[in-house]
Amino acid sequence: KDYLQLDGMIYKLVPLKNPVAKAASPLDMGQIDSEKMYKIVMDWNWGNSGSTKIYHDPETRKNSITYRTNMARLMEQLINEEKIDKAKNIIDLAMKEMPVDYFGYYTMLEPFAAGYYAVGEEVKARALLTKLITKYQESLNFYANIPSSSQNAIAVTIMSDIERYRSLLLVTQDQDPTFYQKEKVRFNKMNERFKRFGRTNE
Repeated sequence: KDYLQLDGMIYKLVPLKNPVAKAASPLDMGQIDSEKMYKIVMDWNWGNSGSTKIYHDPETRKNSITYRTNMARLMEQLINEEKIDKAKNIIDLAMKEMPVDYFGYYTMLEPFAAGYYAVGEEVKARALLTKLITKYQESLNFYANIPSSSQNAIAVTIMSDIERYRSLLLVTQDQDPTFYQKEKVRFNKMNERFKRFGRTNE
């Protein structure tokens, strides 16, 4: 594990030590050669992945977790190396080929929202965050309108959605305080509807 390099979707053994911290997530394993991985990713054949005319089955949607995670890692590496245009290309590619409305797994999109801010694309960051926030608002609004007994049965799901929603807001707290203040009001109103679960407001 200390001698891995992430090349797109696979790990390659390399003669360079890159120790994995004990507390690190397995998703953070391996170093990244940003130029090599960028070329690999930009050359992927996505088929009909980004099409609105096909059924995106559960397995296809689930596979997006790995793709998004690895692309987010590449994006962060490119940003750290100040290769802003290439980082922007990776985010745009992820949004185009794995559309939010068809792939779900919204938590995997949070790094890309932060990435858009990092590369100076505030409008795109806000558009992505607004879409994700709407998804959580819709889910939580549904949960708020079912009986308390039914809410209790899915309490973990409700609280998870609240915290994931909060996590999106925290992306904007320093980067986009105007957007944060506006959306914080909406979050708190929704959170109040579930106050018996003891989640704090922003």
